[in-house]
Amino acid sequence: MVKIEDLKRINLLKDVPNHLLEIIANEAQLSIFGIDTQLITVNDKVDTFYMLIMGQVLVKKELTAEIDVILDYIQSGSSFGTSALIKGSKASYTAICQEPCEVITLSGKRMIQLFETNHELAYYMMLGVARQYKRHMDLRAQMIIKTLDENPELKEDINDIENLTLVI
Repeated sequence: MVKIEDLKRINLLKDVPNHLLEIIANEAQLSIFGIDTQLITVNDKVDTFYMLIMGQVLVKKELTAEIDVILDYIQSGSSFGTSALIKGSKASYTAICQEPCEVITLSGKRMIQLFETNHELAYYMMLGVARQYKRHMDLRAQMIIKTLDENPELKEDINDIENLTLVI
């Protein structure tokens, strides 16, 4: 069991009412992982949803044996492994602890069962995931715009640059 105070530290859960946080608290586990612990491996089944209380997790994708692309550095308060909430999902990235990490974990299978019986919980989790997705997409759009500003010759080939920041 996890404390509700710990769940309130997670951005995805910031608007979730206490009675729903209690349900999550009863299902969640608190885990400590050491440096270099691989939490998610590309192409493996994703069956755990992670919420980072303390530490940093590197998210990467290998392009070649010599080249990895760093997709993100997950910070405290963030969550990942959302694919665990979709039956049969496989990881498209690898997630590795960069320092000792305190993590709240939830079984994806159990969360799906809870969503089927508690639609209010499903709604709040979906809302949190949607907000998280929008933040990531906005950040990516800003990165693309910055790259284009620094490389104006690339802009010539883009017809609808204003659509990079659409509200989703």
